[in-house]
Amino acid sequence: MRVLILKNIVLVFSIIAVCVVFSGCPHTQLYGGLTSEEKEEFKKSNREVYPDDVRKDLEKFRTVEMAWPGVILDSKVVDKGDHLDILLLLEHHYYDWLLDHSIQREKIFLSPRGEGLFRTSFSAKKQAAESEIFQESITSGNLVIVYGKPEKLEDNIIVLSCGYPSLINRKWFRTDILDYGRPGEPVFRKKVPLPSGDKILERRTPLSLLPPPP
Repeated sequence: MRVLILKNIVLVFSIIAVCVVFSGCPHTQLYGGLTSEEKEEFKKSNREVYPDDVRKDLEKFRTVEMAWPGVILDSKVVDKGDHLDILLLLEHHYYDWLLDHSIQREKIFLSPRGEGLFRTSFSAKKQAAESEIFQESITSGNLVIVYGKPEKLEDNIIVLSCGYPSLINRKWFRTDILDYGRPGEPVFRKKVPLPSGDKILERRTPLSLLPPPP
């Protein structure tokens, strides 16, 4: 298990706030990673492979690096002396890979649906991993975009290696605004008011930004 330097990983936890300040007029932006490291991972990842594809044929996708968005259901930290192992159980959600810069705080609208549970783990330098911001980032309800390869199936839960985890605070995403599945399937807009009382603008997504059908 590769020991990760957490300086840039933890930065992702609050970096969307910077995007909000400098986003300017309302617009929709293609998600492409929030740090230089993640951008490189994003470029080489296959985002057209989903958990159910792997469940059907693990061997076919064992060497494919993919990017899966998952909301943390449970986490465990194991002290290994000079580093910590972080174990995560996540629930996969469909993501259209768009950032919506508008008047609302949330920028990522995940679908409430997805393709089941997966697990991942990574190691981190002890001093960085014991920081308050990191401990908060791995609590239940936060979003992690995991870049990795499928290793095995355990009780229908996929174990995904973790080459890079992008940790995103729960305040930057919602799962109750847009209901959709894989690319090419219908998108349903839910009329749910924001806690702040703000209204969500109708998204006007250029077709060029939409992920191609699989």
